Amino acid sequence: MMGLGSEFITILKDTVKLTDSVKRLNGAVVELIRDVKHIDNRVVRLETLVEVAKVNQGRIESE
Repeated sequence: MMGLGSEFITILKDTVKLTDSVKRLNGAVVELIRDVKHIDNRVVRLETLVEVAKVNQGRIESE
């Protein structure tokens, strides 16, 4: 049977490990958010290019 002191130390160690894991996961989430924003910006630019091409194609066909 573990003493109260050793149980406390075990809980404290687990808490430190959990805190470290949460910090690493948070860093990964921040990187993912940055990547998603970058991809979103690129998609918006591509959509704009497609729309401009469609408009220009319609003008050329109507001439």
